[in-house]
Amino acid sequence: MLYEKSLKFVKKMYEISEITLDDIVSELLRKSAISITTNIAQSQATKYVLQEFNYLNVALENISRCRSLLEMAMIRFIDYKLFQKADFDAMELVNMSFGLIKKLKPYVENVAITKWYVEDFRQSHLYNCSIDLMQPIHFFIDSIELDVSYNRAVKANWLAINTPLAIASGIGQLNIKVRIKKFNEAKKQLEELRVFTKSFQGISDKNKADLDQVEHCRIQVLKLLNCYFGRLKSLNNIEQIK
Repeated sequence: MLYEKSLKFVKKMYEISEITLDDIVSELLRKSAISITTNIAQSQATKYVLQEFNYLNVALENISRCRSLLEMAMIRFIDYKLFQKADFDAMELVNMSFGLIKKLKPYVENVAITKWYVEDFRQSHLYNCSIDLMQPIHFFIDSIELDVSYNRAVKANWLAINTPLAIASGIGQLNIKVRIKKFNEAKKQLEELRVFTKSFQGISDKNKADLDQVEHCRIQVLKLLNCYFGRLKSLNNIEQIK
């Protein structure tokens, strides 16, 4: 039942990707959707409980990625009703996947887990700030589009998209080690963004104001991310993050 629903979801994500006029969002949406189905299929084929748990967690990670990408597509390319229906379908997959994971609880006691429920990343101030960071990045790139190279513009767009994805997939994870890994990916991308913005020093005052806004939002996301690390540490589930 779960596998069949995931196949229908993949088909819907491919349809949405065709009308999403952002190559990065479209490609990531297709890849993430395919990964959901692949991992669900692998979870049903394995004989090992821990492997089944891990496959289902990767499926949850990619459902979160799809939900975040759908939000990005809704902001710029698709109407709200289409987004709402697709997001509802995604949440059905979350609930069904988590239902299977809960059955494995007695057999995966050695896996570091904070709480046995899937957090909604949309309720997280950290995630919402990372989405807010996208807008000044796009404003900045648009304001200097005649001067910036295509590859640099693509890199900035990639960072704008992938930072919220890493945060969303981390928040939606049960496995603490995977959550930490995803948050560290977000930190790395925020550092890459700092280096990227620094490379534009000496530009005009108008563009500098846009660049300053990018840096302000970047710092806010980084602070919230560090607070999230502190919260995880306070639960005594992980060692100190370096």
